[in-house]
Amino acid sequence: MKKLCLLLSLVITLSGCQAPEQIEETRNLKVLAFNEKIFNQLYGNFFIATHPNYSLEVISIFENLTPGTNMTDTIEELIAKENIDLLSLPMESYSVLQESEKLLSLDEMITKDHFDLTNYSPAIIDFLKDGQGKIHGLTPTFVGDALYYNKDIFDNYLIPYPKDFMTWDEVFELAHKFPNSKDDQLPQFGFYHKKAANLFMMALTIGEGNGLSIYGNEKFTLNTPAWTKVFNEVTTCFKSHVCFDPNQVEKIESLKLEELQKESNPFLLGNIAMAVADSALYRILDEKDAEFEWGITTLPISAEQPDTGNGIAMNEIFSIPSSSKENAGAWEFIKYVSGNDYARLLPQINTIDLPARINEDQEESIKAFYKLERVNNTLINELRELPPEVISKIDEISPRYMSEILSEQRTVQESLQLMEEELQLALKSVSE
Repeated sequence: MKKLCLLLSLVITLSGCQAPEQIEETRNLKVLAFNEKIFNQLYGNFFIATHPNYSLEVISIFENLTPGTNMTDTIEELIAKENIDLLSLPMESYSVLQESEKLLSLDEMITKDHFDLTNYSPAIIDFLKDGQGKIHGLTPTFVGDALYYNKDIFDNYLIPYPKDFMTWDEVFELAHKFPNSKDDQLPQFGFYHKKAANLFMMALTIGEGNGLSIYGNEKFTLNTPAWTKVFNEVTTCFKSHVCFDPNQVEKIESLKLEELQKESNPFLLGNIAMAVADSALYRILDEKDAEFEWGITTLPISAEQPDTGNGIAMNEIFSIPSSSKENAGAWEFIKYVSGNDYARLLPQINTIDLPARINEDQEESIKAFYKLERVNNTLINELRELPPEVISKIDEISPRYMSEILSEQRTVQESLQLMEEELQLALKSVSE
């Protein structure tokens, strides 16, 4: 709280140095955000400090959620019930509301105010645009994925470091170059993926990064040569013990921060050559003295789409509902939190997420999160089309089939064929 007060004092002092403005009438914005307290700590208090003629009334999504209810459905209900002026949306809800034309286009306001987007992450802008190239929201921060590598392990085996824009095939090939063990006490691994606890989802995520789809036009498309190749690479990596399997590690009961960090980010253990993880790991490595030298490159890509990745998450996309009566005021808020002035405060306000704007003074290592230009978000969109019963069926059968592949009871191709048939039958049953 003391830190927040000091920051607010700085904001007020800086704004006081500007030329005096005419006193405007008070404007009240009704805001829909996931959590009122967090919203105000990160955004609301700073906006009010620089815009004293505004007041914010925050409606909490979290307090209105009920078990089993889709968050986007709850958001839509609250927009209508509470006459919301401004929205803070997660990625999935943004996509749904944008597709259903329930969000106001910001393009006219961006053009009118000459709002500069040139130093925005190109992949974020790509995601925020609809099929016609219109933008319906902006975000000040994001969480990005990248490929981390342990320089000490690479140096020990005289293997060249990974490079930006490596393909997934190249990463798996590189991972197999490392011996399985460093010594009798600490096994060594060539690769770890942040979704390794669920092999099926890990394979789907890598396939999505390769531009593959699992569902479309009411048909599942798992039984293809391209998907077979992905699942072969993933399962072979685990069968040969090249990939680190978090399910084979005993859960620790320690409450020490360092031990908890290593459990959630196994790359910190120091015995994994490469790891795909998000920018939270970068923050940890950047802030502490790691026990080994490390480097970072872009998230692996597909040869067919070298500028595209699927490793970006945005938890707070600020948008204006089409029904808003305070478009100008809502845009003023979006313009502030997405602008350069707020971006300069971000390192002190939010020490976890990455700024959406690229700073010329950023360290070279962090630039790996900004080099991809487009986002492939097909997986979540495809899963969203499926009935809940079919999603449950995926959760039910995928562990069994993955286990059978690992134990070599079935081949990858046979398992994908049977899985596709089961899911297609489940979809047909729900449809009828």
